[in-house]
Amino acid sequence: MPAVSIANIRALDLGPDLSRRVVELKDNALDESTASGAVVAGSVVTFVPGVSALHQQDVLQSLLLAQVAANAKAERHKDPVAWFKAYIGVMEQTAWVVEASSSARRYLPETSTFSVASVVNQTFRSRVTPEELTYSTAVVNALRSDLSGFSQLVFECPSHSGGIGNFQAALAAEEDGVLSVRIVQVSFNVPQHVTRLMLEEFTSTAKFQVAFLALIQDEEIYATVRSSIAAKIESRFQGSVALLDLP
Repeated sequence: MPAVSIANIRALDLGPDLSRRVVELKDNALDESTASGAVVAGSVVTFVPGVSALHQQDVLQSLLLAQVAANAKAERHKDPVAWFKAYIGVMEQTAWVVEASSSARRYLPETSTFSVASVVNQTFRSRVTPEELTYSTAVVNALRSDLSGFSQLVFECPSHSGGIGNFQAALAAEEDGVLSVRIVQVSFNVPQHVTRLMLEEFTSTAKFQVAFLALIQDEEIYATVRSSIAAKIESRFQGSVALLDLP
């Protein structure tokens, strides 16, 4: 893992700050007793029951920092391989340890038409428990249903441009105080102009690539840089994160 220090985090290039403060996340909105979900820029995140409010905040801030820093190093939609490499590097710089990873491979749909929800579900299926998969599905469906909500604006703009895109689905869990995050990385190049990614239907002409990343937070090190990470993305956080209401 690359060296983790406050100086390194402060030196991360995030590019110009174009975000807007739109909503405020209340501290008590992060409930650790039930499953919950959020959108962080071009990522949809599932928290299984038991993830503490502090660790939920850590995940949201880390995923936002990784995306914004990767955006400054590579073109998110046009060069997703370089972008994801930069993304992983930033996560490692912020006290996340890579447990497992796989490089991008072609997604093979199980049906003649499919959606983004199908891609996420199929890719997660062999990597999470059935119960965790149920939580992830509920969060993705909550985003699909939030047609006029702030989450749509937060997710749609970074996740795609026309017929190309690059987004993530993450699932965070905590066991005995150890925080883990599993991430499905999806990039695509399709013949149609995509308006609402979560509602779009695709056929075999669509080219989707999926990669996978499993991370563990080094809590001891992260505790020393937590405030620096929060400060680094403070001005962007409120305009880039939206909580999702689950049924």
